[in-house]
Amino acid sequence: MARRLVIFVPAITGRTTAWDTLRRRLAELDGYGKPDCDWVVVPQDGLGYKNGSVTKLAATAGARIHEHWVAAGGYDEVVLVAHSLGGLVLRQAYLSALGVNGMHERRPWAGKVDRIVLFASLNRGVDVSWHRAWWLPPMAWCVRVLPVLRRWLVHDLLRGSDFITNLRITWIREINTQDHPPLVVQYIGTKDNLVTSDDSSDIHLFPTGWQEYLADADHNNLLRLDIAQDPDARFKLIANAFITPRGPAAVPEIGTPGKQIVILLHGIRAGNTTWVNDLKELLKAEDPGIEVVGATYGRFSARKFILPVTRRKYVGWLGDVYAEHLAKNPKATFHFVGHSNGTYLLGHSLSRIPGMRFHRVLLAGSVLPPSYDWTKRVDQGQVAQIRNERAVRDIPVAILCAGLRGFGMRDIGTGGVVGFDDDLAVKTEVYYHPGGHGAALEAPNLRRIAQYVLHGTSERPSGLRRAPARSFSLLSRLAAPLFILLGLGAFTGIVCFGLYGPWTPEINSLAAICALLAVFIAFDVA
Repeated sequence: MARRLVIFVPAITGRTTAWDTLRRRLAELDGYGKPDCDWVVVPQDGLGYKNGSVTKLAATAGARIHEHWVAAGGYDEVVLVAHSLGGLVLRQAYLSALGVNGMHERRPWAGKVDRIVLFASLNRGVDVSWHRAWWLPPMAWCVRVLPVLRRWLVHDLLRGSDFITNLRITWIREINTQDHPPLVVQYIGTKDNLVTSDDSSDIHLFPTGWQEYLADADHNNLLRLDIAQDPDARFKLIANAFITPRGPAAVPEIGTPGKQIVILLHGIRAGNTTWVNDLKELLKAEDPGIEVVGATYGRFSARKFILPVTRRKYVGWLGDVYAEHLAKNPKATFHFVGHSNGTYLLGHSLSRIPGMRFHRVLLAGSVLPPSYDWTKRVDQGQVAQIRNERAVRDIPVAILCAGLRGFGMRDIGTGGVVGFDDDLAVKTEVYYHPGGHGAALEAPNLRRIAQYVLHGTSERPSGLRRAPARSFSLLSRLAAPLFILLGLGAFTGIVCFGLYGPWTPEINSLAAICALLAVFIAFDVA
C-alpha cells in the first residue's frame, strides 16, 4: 500500500502538460515512486468568466481528496501541490478539512498534510494595477460595477475580495497555532507580473514557510524545466521542497503578545495628514511601542460617496491592510479609529469578513445606519468596545446620508447624528460635539480619544450640546423626500430630452444614456 499521497491542482486553465513532465522526474525521488506514492490530479474547470467561487472549487477538491483517502485506506503523509489559482483552492480545502471555524467536519487527511508546495499561488489575490497587466484595471472595473459579473469566479481572485481576505486571516491564525504546521514553499518566477514576493507574507513570515525564485520564469511557464538554462539545477531547486525533512520539534508561535496596532482611517475630502498625524503623535508619545497605521485610500470626494459601487470600492482594501499587519504579528490586538467614510469601510468590512477583529472601535461622524448590527459584531467577537462620537451640525450625515436613503440606499445612514439602535453595555454614545462633520476630531478631543484607545476610558468632553437645532433636525427628516423630488425632476428632464430634444427620439435617448454613463465613469474614476 502507498504511504504517500500527492495532490496537484492546476491553474485556472486546467492544463497539466508541464506538470506531467515535472511529475515524472519527481517520481524518481526516494519515496515518491511506485508503489510508495500515489499521484492524483484534481481537475480544474473554473474558468474566470464562469459563475462560481473558489469556495465551491475547494469543496470539490476536498471531497476528491477524501475519496482517494478512503479508497486507499489512508496514507502516512499527504503532499499538496498547486499552481496559481490552484494554490487558493488547496489552502481553502485544507482549512476546511481541519474544521477551522466550523467550516466542515474535520477530515483525517488534513492531519497528515506534511508539506504544501505552491507555484505562483495568488496568495494575496491579483493586484489590480497597470504595471501588472494592462487589462487588469478595466477588467476589475467591469467586475466591480456590473452586478452580474460579481458572480464570476474572477471576482474571488482580486486582491481584497471577501474570499481572499477571509482565507488569509483564517490561514494566518490557524498556522500560527499549530505545533507542527506543514512546510509551505512558494516558487515565483522572476518574470511573473501577477505574483511577487510581497504577495506571500502570510507564508514566508512563518518558521516553516519560505519562497524561492525561478530565473526567467513567468506566471504560466514556471513548471517547465526546459525553459531553464540548467534544467537539472532547476529540478534540484524544486525537488528541495519535496525532500527537505520537517523537524520533529514543535514550532513556536510568531508575534508579540500584548502588541497593539491602531488603524486610523480618514473620511471624505481628507487624507492621513490631518487629525491622523496628530492622534498618531499622541498615541506614540504615551506608548512608544504601539504601532499606529495611518492608512489612506487617497482623496475621496463627496460625489464618489454618492455612488454605491464607488462607495464600496475600498471595503476590500481595508481588509487587505488588516491582513497584511496580522501576518506580521498574529498575536497583536487591533484597535480602530475612523471618520466619515472610514466608518463605512469598517462597518461593511466587519460584515463581510468574520475573521476581522478589533478590541476598541471609535467612530466619528459615522455614516453607518442606526440599525447597523453591532450586537452581532460583539457576539461574534469582532468588536469588544465601541464609542460613537456625534456632532450637533453634521451636514454630510444628517442631510446627505438621510437624503440618499430616500433612494433606497440602506448601507448608509445617520448613525453619526442619531446614534445606533443596539443597546449594548460595551457601546458608548458621546453627543453632541459643537460643530460639524469633523468636530469630534478637533485637537481638544484627540487626547480623550487617545486615552480611550490605549486604556478604554470613556471620559466625556465638556461643552457638549444637548441636541441639534430644531430646524436642522427638521431638514434632516425632510432630506429623503427632497432628494426623491430632485431625482424625479432629473428623471423627468432626461425623458423630456429624449422625446423633445434636437434630434430624433432614438438619437436623443442614446445621447442621454451616453451622457449619464460618462458622468458615472467620471464620478467613479476621476
